[in-house]
Amino acid sequence: MADLTEKDLENMKNHKYQTTGYTYIDNKMNPFWIKCASYLPYALTPNMVTVTGLLCQFLSIIVISFYDHTFSYPVPSFVPIFCAIMLFMAQTLDAIDGKHARNTKRSSPLGQLMDHGCDSMDNFLYTIVVAQVYLFGDSVNTIVTQILIQLPFYTYTLEEHFTGKLRTQINNVGVTEYQFIVIGLMFLANIFGDKLIFLEIFGFRFSYILLYICVGLSIFQSIYLMLLESNGIIDAIQKYKPIGLLIAFFIAEIYSSKLIIYPEKAMLIVIINGMYYSLLTCKLIINNTAKRDIHFFDIDIIAYIIGIFTCIYFDDRTIEFYILIGLTVWLCYRYYYHIISAIFKMLNYLNIPF
Repeated sequence: MADLTEKDLENMKNHKYQTTGYTYIDNKMNPFWIKCASYLPYALTPNMVTVTGLLCQFLSIIVISFYDHTFSYPVPSFVPIFCAIMLFMAQTLDAIDGKHARNTKRSSPLGQLMDHGCDSMDNFLYTIVVAQVYLFGDSVNTIVTQILIQLPFYTYTLEEHFTGKLRTQINNVGVTEYQFIVIGLMFLANIFGDKLIFLEIFGFRFSYILLYICVGLSIFQSIYLMLLESNGIIDAIQKYKPIGLLIAFFIAEIYSSKLIIYPEKAMLIVIINGMYYSLLTCKLIINNTAKRDIHFFDIDIIAYIIGIFTCIYFDDRTIEFYILIGLTVWLCYRYYYHIISAIFKMLNYLNIPF
């Protein structure tokens, strides 16, 4: 963060990144990733590889927004395939940036912030892709999709604060598996089109049923992890207090579906929600690597929650528009203040190129 001390920077320099290991599919993909990493030129820094993967995801959003930004109208059949290809490229680049760093002897603690910071942004980009291709124009379902994708990664990052290890799998299921599921959904949408998108079971869209089942499993998984690393419910509540603020944030996200301009600006709302979540997660990553305490109170999410409920209270298009613009400006400022400045401080302290 902008207020990183010399001790914080030294802690970040000495931080040892540990995970719970590879999944079955990770191990199967590893030879392919190692081969890809071997082709990367030395001039390409590991951080540039990480950022390129994020840009692949942004390309999907640019293509989608060209056709529709309300998640309500079908896009051309090539769009799901394009999004699947971009996600596969992003997945590959995300997997080989660390290997490239080790190959070129340029591993650094900054890599974790860059890698996981980009991952936290990827989460809301996945939301946009799934919501558009499966026409989750109904705002509540779009926001529920966002919660499903965002909640586990934040829980894993919070768990890392107490255990020193980032959980990368549960029973051999991790990020790679989820990414392949999304890629599969894109191919199915391309093959079956409206037949799959509007398929109904007992009068409900199958995609909605699947969505809410996944949300239930995601919430159960998060509660399980909190109890797993705690001595009972009381200890879990004490340890994981920051997740209470995240829950309030998610409630505000759901209520953001009541905004007047939401149907017209669905993508904007998802991006604002996702960037605030990303900011919260990145600050947590910095605290983990700097060995700093985490606090329940977070001014950024409080500002967001107040802004959303103020919009709903006044129920006025003009007021709502200016508040959303204000939240966006606040978000950009806080992202620069906390994340961008921290990156440059670390670059300077570690004396490494970006």
